[in-house]
Amino acid sequence: MVSSSISAEADLAPSMLIAMPGMDDGFFSRSVILLVEHSSDGAGGVVLNRVAPLDLNTLLKSTGLDEAPLGGHPVWVGGPVSPQAGLVLYFDEGGDRYDHDVEVVPGLRLSASMNVLRDLAAGKGPKKFGLYLGRAGWGPGQLEGELASGAWLTTEPDLSLLFATDGDGVWRRALQSLGTDEQHVVREIALA
Repeated sequence: MVSSSISAEADLAPSMLIAMPGMDDGFFSRSVILLVEHSSDGAGGVVLNRVAPLDLNTLLKSTGLDEAPLGGHPVWVGGPVSPQAGLVLYFDEGGDRYDHDVEVVPGLRLSASMNVLRDLAAGKGPKKFGLYLGRAGWGPGQLEGELASGAWLTTEPDLSLLFATDGDGVWRRALQSLGTDEQHVVREIALA
């Protein structure tokens, strides 16, 4: 499903938002967002392709948790809203579920629980996960306006893009999953 015209009543979540080439917003330029909530009250998700300048062990140490045996596991910048808050996106492996977590798609959950960080630090948390600092958020009607202006392409979530560290590569692969690339999208817009 690819769309750019969505009403406020349509529930877009879960989906992926792919920034259109030429988006001039410095933070969201070439971004891919996993949209996890959408209603008449607004929308929210996490940017999948912005790696933070610190690793998980450094972050855990800064919170007072013991260093986990995770090596240099990356951390991502999930968006500009509440950048001090962490969200953990993880594959549900049938283990413990955490307070305040939601199922994004079957088998994929998002948690704001400190308990998941404690489990990760202890080496007993989810095996396939990403920690995102902050989130992307839109007020009522804001995302719909951006979609109407052609700022984003929407598609079904592509789980193969999760937890990758090559930011622009994730964006290019997201476009390719739609059967296009940067040059063709720009050319199609110019011809329209």
